[in-house]
Amino acid sequence: MKALKRFRQDGKTYNGFIFRVEERDLPGYLGHFVGATTADEFEKPIRTLEELGQAMRQTVIWRIGESTTGYMNQDPDSPIDYMQLGKAELRKNPDLYRQAWTDAAFMEYIFEDYQLVLSRSIPAKRILRVIPPTGEFGRVLYRQKKQRDLNKAFREGQYY
Repeated sequence: MKALKRFRQDGKTYNGFIFRVEERDLPGYLGHFVGATTADEFEKPIRTLEELGQAMRQTVIWRIGESTTGYMNQDPDSPIDYMQLGKAELRKNPDLYRQAWTDAAFMEYIFEDYQLVLSRSIPAKRILRVIPPTGEFGRVLYRQKKQRDLNKAFREGQYY
């Protein structure tokens, strides 16, 4: 958290930040955000980058299985095994897994509620991007800034 405050001097809120995970950052926990926070005492079963990749693969397969049911379980008394459904769907269409990783909207759905809790603090210099609390970032903010600059130039008479 201190690293993020050093990175963002304006003190604004954020939804997260993007950085490259390295082996030295582990052990860690990948799961639903309700599952654990850094303030909680919990087990961090992911010890290597290979295990992290396997946990992410299982999450993708589980979500593929969930998507085959229309995203709802009609009968709460009979739980659905989404992993088995996902594996069955991948046997029918092996390219589906690769397509899932390249579909930005589906990946956002897959990992929207997930977090990676690590054992060590990430130095500010390793932060690649801060995710703001709105859906507007990256290209959207760039376009808005460009439009403001153009509007200012027109008001100042630079394009007349």
